[in-house]
Amino acid sequence: MEELKLKKILNNKKGFTFIETLVSVSILSFIVIGVLTMTSVHIKMNSFALHHTKAVQLAEEGVEMLLRLDPTILPGYYDPGQTETFGTIVKYPDYSRTITVNQIDMDNYRITCSVIWRSQRLNSKPLVLSMLRTL
Repeated sequence: MEELKLKKILNNKKGFTFIETLVSVSILSFIVIGVLTMTSVHIKMNSFALHHTKAVQLAEEGVEMLLRLDPTILPGYYDPGQTETFGTIVKYPDYSRTITVNQIDMDNYRITCSVIWRSQRLNSKPLVLSMLRTL
């Protein structure tokens, strides 16, 4: 009698076996992990792009401040290596900007603006924008 019940259970073709269920759950897990990993990378890259774009805008703004000046007052107007520290740039407390004016020759100056932001990785370099100004 018990042999008959055992044969009936073994010959039952309804439902999934444990192995089929395990394989399908494993495949589903790999797919979900892949999607979550791609989403995480996308969010990090989006954040970096936002900070980088804002740093470019702040660097351009810093250089353009000096380009708008009368070139004859440029040498004494801005202290070499003047830094606007974190929190001093209006609306952008997480950014710091350093502007440097170097005289190349009698009539030419190099204006360099370097921008860093707080959420930047420790091994990252600041964004640097440099322009020449002729008197």
